[in-house]
Amino acid sequence: MRVKKSVILAFLVAVGILLQLLESFIGIFMIVPGYKIGLANIAGLFALYMYDEKSLAYVSLLRIILSSLMQGMLFSVSFWLSLSGGILACIAMILAYRSKVFSIYGVSILGASFHNIGQVIAITWIYQQYFMQLFLPILLALSIVSGILIAVVCRKVLDRLNGGNYGKI
Repeated sequence: MRVKKSVILAFLVAVGILLQLLESFIGIFMIVPGYKIGLANIAGLFALYMYDEKSLAYVSLLRIILSSLMQGMLFSVSFWLSLSGGILACIAMILAYRSKVFSIYGVSILGASFHNIGQVIAITWIYQQYFMQLFLPILLALSIVSGILIAVVCRKVLDRLNGGNYGKI
């Protein structure tokens, strides 16, 4: 990995951690308890479109681990929920990106959707509470809104930096 790319990816991890911490202070009253928009995913989506799939995984998973460590919640239930959602979201985003069928909006929506699916699977497995799966349709509907919001912000940043030519930094 080149030095410039390493520095930018480390910066993206830091931005992701900052956005995740800031979002934890914002109370969003929703029907689904614990729902968050996922602003920190801007950093991962940015890494995917500026560099490659490995960069997405690096930024997203390192952000999850370091932010949990910083909050003193490493290996807690919320860590496992975040990690399971993050891994599933990375896989879905990489497959969608490689398929060349989806735009940045579709990739982002799929990432948000699979993040929620991963969290519901994890919470069902950890607590053996199958009623949590009833929240999945609401979470998937909210994923569309979250995914579009994240993609719009990421697209604006990419356009600002490169005039729309992704992969040139």
